[in-house]
Amino acid sequence: MTKFKIVGYDYCPFIQPSIIALMEKKADFSVTYIEPGNNPDWVNEVSPQGATPFLLIDGKALFESAAMIEFVNDTTGGDLYPDDAFLKAQNRMWIARSYALLDNLYALKTTDDPCVFKAEKAAVRAKLGDIEDLIGENPFFNGNDFGLVDGVFAPVLRTIAMLDERFNLNLFDVLPNVKRWSKNVLSRPSVKSSVVENFDEKSADKIAQSNALVCRQQAQPAT
Repeated sequence: MTKFKIVGYDYCPFIQPSIIALMEKKADFSVTYIEPGNNPDWVNEVSPQGATPFLLIDGKALFESAAMIEFVNDTTGGDLYPDDAFLKAQNRMWIARSYALLDNLYALKTTDDPCVFKAEKAAVRAKLGDIEDLIGENPFFNGNDFGLVDGVFAPVLRTIAMLDERFNLNLFDVLPNVKRWSKNVLSRPSVKSSVVENFDEKSADKIAQSNALVCRQQAQPAT
């Protein structure tokens, strides 16, 4: 049986989907967290320019979150994609789009420019609005079954839930279907176990200490 090893930073959102997929597949794996900007020599030896996260299989490193989850899905029992070819392609399309949402959320968390903040907030709502109609009343993206696409969106949904709760953005308030989906995904045992202890609290504290524009939303109504 293949033994998987995942290497990356503990607060990197791109490491989480692979951990979720491996847990859903009940695969044998381990996770090694390294300190940002201080890679051990062995990481630099197997990783071009020290890039992380990566999946280590029999001494060989596989990079890019999308490639990592595809490999996990293809080489372990079961399938986290739907059987229907169109739905499978649609899932892959939304997986690709999730990475752009992470970029929007990073800008939203860090910018001190009101124009950028407003634009990124609108972009997040617009992109999730497309999913709002697609999901409808489904508990998960494809219906009753948790899939790879749900796991990939977990870092997106976790970040939005934290921003809504801690910084009064109320992004989910205009997206009831996505809000319900988020609650279901974030309640999944594999998703809960994909991050380090107190992940959300520590993430929120880091943002609060940065004094980015989002911090000032606590004292004013969301728009």
